[in-house]
Amino acid sequence: MKTKNLEAILKSANETEKEQIIKQIQDISFCDYIHQLLADNQLDKAAVIEASQIPRTYAYQIFQGVKQAGRDKILQLAFAMKLDLEETNRMLTIANHSMLYAKKQRDAIIIFALSNHYNLMDTNELLNELNHELLGSF
Repeated sequence: MKTKNLEAILKSANETEKEQIIKQIQDISFCDYIHQLLADNQLDKAAVIEASQIPRTYAYQIFQGVKQAGRDKILQLAFAMKLDLEETNRMLTIANHSMLYAKKQRDAIIIFALSNHYNLMDTNELLNELNHELLGSF
């Protein structure tokens, strides 16, 4: 079910319906979500890891759920997976990080880059030009 549909149902639910609806909701882990994205978008995990420029061992630990990815690592994965802004914000939310916020300059640059289908290297060049911290360590 789409999130907006679920929100509408929850807003209009009465006390009796509320409990039944909430019991049906199952939390999704970040690890499960990124595997779902790989499958849905027919992406190769090794290719995504390479494109993300995250050290291979660390990236595999993120995919296995052994390591919790920081916000920038998630953004690197989003660029590697060629996600749009909505998908990126959903991934950030599932990982318990703040969504990209257009009134923060660095986030605005990243939003621009995602919306214009920049890859990670081009995004980092733009961040560098505008004197902001890069995504990843180079």
